[in-house]
Amino acid sequence: MKAKRKSARHFDDDFRLRVLKDYYESGSSYSKIARKYGLSSGNIIQWERRYRDKCVSLPDEISELEKQVFMARSLKASASAAPKSEEARLREENARLRKALEYSELRNEALNEVLKIGREQYGIDLLKKAGAKQ
Repeated sequence: MKAKRKSARHFDDDFRLRVLKDYYESGSSYSKIARKYGLSSGNIIQWERRYRDKCVSLPDEISELEKQVFMARSLKASASAAPKSEEARLREENARLRKALEYSELRNEALNEVLKIGREQYGIDLLKKAGAKQ
């Protein structure tokens, strides 16, 4: 029996980000992830565009950690694959890095939303003020 599809407006940001995280980490197609969650691939594409427009840069240590994870994955994948031309290898690496960047931007947006909710609902400002004593 097929899972019933819901419209995008019924999902909260946590669910959307979880689906997008799965998409970026797995390297699967939109349609495969959509089937997994009982969505249409158009939902995922729309969510990806929505969060991509809210980009801000990540702290250096998080960027470096994500870079290391993706490089380790690429080495593992390239070891099992047949030899490829330098151009094909660079294209694949470029595609992986673009996905990593998109995921990082989504993750950062989610963290900013958490900070915003904490500030608005609980009156807690977790960001350090410029010039504050450390």
